[in-house]
Amino acid sequence: MEFDGHRSWRTLERAAHEPLNAQRDVLRRLLETNKETRFGREHGFADIGGDHKRFVDRVPVQDYEQVRPYIDAQRRTGDAALTEEAPLFYAQTSGTTGRPKHIPITPSTLRIQRREQALFSYLQYRACPSAFAGKALGVMGAAIEGRLDTGHVVGSVSGHLYRSLPRTVRSRFVVPPEVSDIPDYDLKYLVIARLALAERDITYLGSPNPTTFLRLIAIVNDERDRLRESLETGTLDRLADVSPSVREILARRIRPDRARAAQIGGAGNLTYAHLWPRIRLVTTWTGGSCGLALDKLRALLPPAAAVMELGYQSTECRGTLALQAEAPGGVPPLNHHFFEFVERGAWDRGAPEFITIDRLETGRFYYVLITTASGLYRYFMNDLVEMTGRFHATPLLRFVQKGKGVTNLTGEKLYEAQAIEAVRDVTGRFGVTSGFFVLVADEGASAYRLFVEFDEGRHVDVDRLGAALDDRLGELNLEYQGKRHSGRLGPLTVVLVRPGTGEAYKAACVRAGQREGQYKPPALQYLKDLALPLDMQALI
Repeated sequence: MEFDGHRSWRTLERAAHEPLNAQRDVLRRLLETNKETRFGREHGFADIGGDHKRFVDRVPVQDYEQVRPYIDAQRRTGDAALTEEAPLFYAQTSGTTGRPKHIPITPSTLRIQRREQALFSYLQYRACPSAFAGKALGVMGAAIEGRLDTGHVVGSVSGHLYRSLPRTVRSRFVVPPEVSDIPDYDLKYLVIARLALAERDITYLGSPNPTTFLRLIAIVNDERDRLRESLETGTLDRLADVSPSVREILARRIRPDRARAAQIGGAGNLTYAHLWPRIRLVTTWTGGSCGLALDKLRALLPPAAAVMELGYQSTECRGTLALQAEAPGGVPPLNHHFFEFVERGAWDRGAPEFITIDRLETGRFYYVLITTASGLYRYFMNDLVEMTGRFHATPLLRFVQKGKGVTNLTGEKLYEAQAIEAVRDVTGRFGVTSGFFVLVADEGASAYRLFVEFDEGRHVDVDRLGAALDDRLGELNLEYQGKRHSGRLGPLTVVLVRPGTGEAYKAACVRAGQREGQYKPPALQYLKDLALPLDMQALI
């Protein structure tokens, strides 16, 4: 794997000297491969080659709802609607509506993902060799999460990659991949905590979101008595609640360790520094709203532990690879995917200019479009990135945040349309109407608050309303539901605001420079972005 990573690194480094040529080659290859698909024929792929201008002229900007009919047609009929290759499985993520997105994972996609994972492992080793001296605690998604109505597998790419690792590599990992299949979140984290406590020499932590590790150490402290008993006896009472196949795997790993049991039996909260003092590297997301959770996690780590950005990545593709620990940006895998960018102000003004990677400027913010082997062509990611520098001639990019209309505290990616639908459904069910509401993402609390102005004289049980809204958002957004069940997102609360708050909020926006004729009441906002401190408008 180290050899594969080094070979991939040499290829990427060569491409980084001439990024535009590398990107033209990628575009030419992707379009040539899929020119006879229905999408390729409809958009004239055959004679676009690597010409970006012709690509922009032929293919409009796409979002998932525009691509969905092609994805559904290919999986239902087997016809090559988007890609010549038939997908191996589908990766699921939330959509802008209540229907989830299913991203096709083709054989080429999976090969690319494997190369990128090997490359990132090489870069991590190069940045911090001591992190590979001991065991690795990684928390990944399940390889198989369900099946679609056509019988196709739905799963996570990370889960498939984990299961396909060589046995010698997998032996370093504390958590076997089968643990990802445990459906009960609390039980899954309890099992992970027990397996981790059995290993004293953990030197590496890896998971996309730092809230995962905050949740894990909370389980260690909350379930300390149960875990201490398990270490003393070599059993775990809740193993009866997992499937027989997983139970058999875990039974071989859960052994008595009375010295460890005594270690966790003292007073005070346990931390990663107390339990695993040799941790040297944590790989996780550091940008966007993950920064607050990461700050909390850093305080629990050994002083010598460094943090390495997992990279700008999503279900759709990996957008960057960090070159070193504590670095603010990463290099795009420009020999795998084709990238386009639009400067933030130009997009927001409705006058986008689509530019290639060679034209980016340091310190500027850009929206990202991708073209990939999965059949996503000129696909708008609604992600903002910043150029932080260069590696050779290639820009280094840092993920900043999701674009307008999306919030993301712990990976739930909640969309404004989902917030609007949920509030309308639930308030209608409660027989109340609202002229103004904002669902607020509170990064400090890792939870959502609904500030709502009801018609004067109407009364409602805010606790029941909050619980119902929580449930409805979970129905509309699977990631929201998962993060609530796992405890990474706190419960949603409702705050009633005084009559006239809606108008006061509008006035604050106009004072800040927004045109009154273009004003739209925000349905979804981060707490830090509110134009008016709505806590001050709460009814006493």
